[in-house]
Amino acid sequence: MLKIEVKGVEFNNKGAEMMLLSIMQALDSHFSNYQLVLSPGYLLPYEKRAKLGAWQKFSFTFCGIDWTWLGNLAPSSLKKMLCHFGIIVEKDIDIVFDASGFVYSDHWGEHKIKQTLSHLKRISKSGQKYIFLPQAFGPFTDNNAYLMQEIMTQSKLIIAREQKSYDFLKAFEQSKKVECFPDFTPLLTVENTLQPKDLPQEYVSIIPNYKMFSKKSKVEKNCYIQFLVNVVSIVETFGLIPILLNHEGKEDYDICLAVNAACIKDIKILNKMNALQVKKVIAHSTFCVSSRFHGCVSSLSQGVPSLATSWSHKYEALYQLYQCENLILDINISYAQLSVHIENMILNRDLQASKLLELSQVHKNQCKAMWQLIFDKI
Repeated sequence: MLKIEVKGVEFNNKGAEMMLLSIMQALDSHFSNYQLVLSPGYLLPYEKRAKLGAWQKFSFTFCGIDWTWLGNLAPSSLKKMLCHFGIIVEKDIDIVFDASGFVYSDHWGEHKIKQTLSHLKRISKSGQKYIFLPQAFGPFTDNNAYLMQEIMTQSKLIIAREQKSYDFLKAFEQSKKVECFPDFTPLLTVENTLQPKDLPQEYVSIIPNYKMFSKKSKVEKNCYIQFLVNVVSIVETFGLIPILLNHEGKEDYDICLAVNAACIKDIKILNKMNALQVKKVIAHSTFCVSSRFHGCVSSLSQGVPSLATSWSHKYEALYQLYQCENLILDINISYAQLSVHIENMILNRDLQASKLLELSQVHKNQCKAMWQLIFDKI
């Protein structure tokens, strides 16, 4: 039975959870039986991993040092005992899917890149296949460029999520291993997911993201909060009900609270929902205003128009795919200009939705082609 590890996913960030569920959906359709393996962590708590039937990888860090390699030294008798507790050591895993989203870049430093390279070097003798699923990469300079080249040498396949990331990777010697496919979560269905009962008939989902102002000044944060407050005000002016939808964890929830406190009346906040519930809420929105990448993906791929704010090139690439780059807004936009955008969104909603659904089918076909390529590699 194949033992397949999925890296870079979690339950706190709903986009990361969507990627995990999408991977499982693809594996279920292709393999009659396999063992899902996840590493322990505070963002991957035991009770949630257990519900998925996931095995636990022998993996831990202490004093800033990764001690995962110790499990590989365990004798057969000890490994057999660990299996009774649902624990599997690294070298017994067959395939690794890396779905980190956006961590391999100068933007986040070299720590994660070094960690992954160490992992690849440990498993290189075991014949494991390491596959990077679609995500954003780069830019890479100096030591990060060297480390990334080493990673590509050791991996089986690396998939960029858009052209800019693809170009960063194609500059390396191992460019033959590089492919380009868009985000793969549109295939994740929510048909059997229940809609929250207390939602209004017509509502607009507003999805914040603390990364819009992280590593920036307090002025930028206040500007972003005011942008969201303006969205709430204008949506209400047009007779629709705004809802603040938390797509991640505490940081985004704090933004929801800050926006609510700045509004004249209380705004409904949806919090602590799972990824499928979040996607279902987005599916039934009149339209969305999203700063979360997978909030935008879930919106556009389900035929729901979405205004966006961007902090990374991945947003521009997604909106190019759906031929609506004009829907990405600067948070410094004036109240009057924002009002015009929202009015156009409402007036052209049905026409936009029809166009998005056509392009969504193209997107989904690309996802299917990607999985076929991956399974061929496996």
